[in-house]
Amino acid sequence: MYNTRMKKKVATLLAIAIWLIPTGCKAQAEVSETLESVVETSVETQPSASIVATESIVPGDDYSSYPLNTTDDCWAVLNAYAADHGIDALSYPTTLINVLFSNHDTLDFVLHYPELVGTQDDPSYPGSIDVSSEYSPLRVPYYYQFDSRWGYKTYAGSEMGFTGGGPTCLAMVATFLTGNTDFNPAWMAAYSENNGFAMDGGTSWNLMATGAGGLGIDVVAITADQDRVDRNLAVGNVIVCLMGPGDFTSGSAQFIIICNKTENGYEIRDPGSITRTNQEWQFETLASQMDGCWVMRIL
Repeated sequence: MYNTRMKKKVATLLAIAIWLIPTGCKAQAEVSETLESVVETSVETQPSASIVATESIVPGDDYSSYPLNTTDDCWAVLNAYAADHGIDALSYPTTLINVLFSNHDTLDFVLHYPELVGTQDDPSYPGSIDVSSEYSPLRVPYYYQFDSRWGYKTYAGSEMGFTGGGPTCLAMVATFLTGNTDFNPAWMAAYSENNGFAMDGGTSWNLMATGAGGLGIDVVAITADQDRVDRNLAVGNVIVCLMGPGDFTSGSAQFIIICNKTENGYEIRDPGSITRTNQEWQFETLASQMDGCWVMRIL
């Protein structure tokens, strides 16, 4: 066991050494076509030559227990997983270090990237996804764009894990309002692309403004009026919001859903973050970052 671990450490350090060789809300008429993305930081991704995080990592299956406090930590975890599974560590694009560092929820998506990227692009692939167990008429489902069931599907010039916030958001809304579990995120991504709503690097806001109507959903653009939001939530409608830079993205935009009001704040669904989804938010915080709002309902 000791020799095996030492060999893996040596292999990891060698891979690193090789790698280091140069290598609130606006009126609808004012909302411009905006892209969204899960990539949320511009921190330096190149590990330092003095990386030591691998010394505290014991190869195993529970990679969620590894530290992710620095970009060096993130690189060390990828190297450990690669060594454990016979993967060339250099097959991880360096941008994945940024993704993992800025959003620890993407760990599973990032670890399996070399194995699964490009495997979900068959036109029939969405038909193999069963989300029926996740449907309830009482709550909006929890879908995330980096879910391994669809996160590696090519969408808007990249993989859904990076660019699929729009279709994942609308998939949650459509599943909840219509009860149709065929509206999974992979299906919705294909719908978006086939109808011209996908753009290079993300999704046009028109997927919400007009695309939802093609699924039998009534859509009304509103401003960030708290009373109006509350009244819609009270009757079972949901609010889709296009969020600008701030708590939800440091990029151009991210789509989220406001789905419930509680005594402590507002419950949301953020397709780019489990952590943010599990928080309750104050309306002032949400409203200050909104670039577009749509009430979605079934008449």
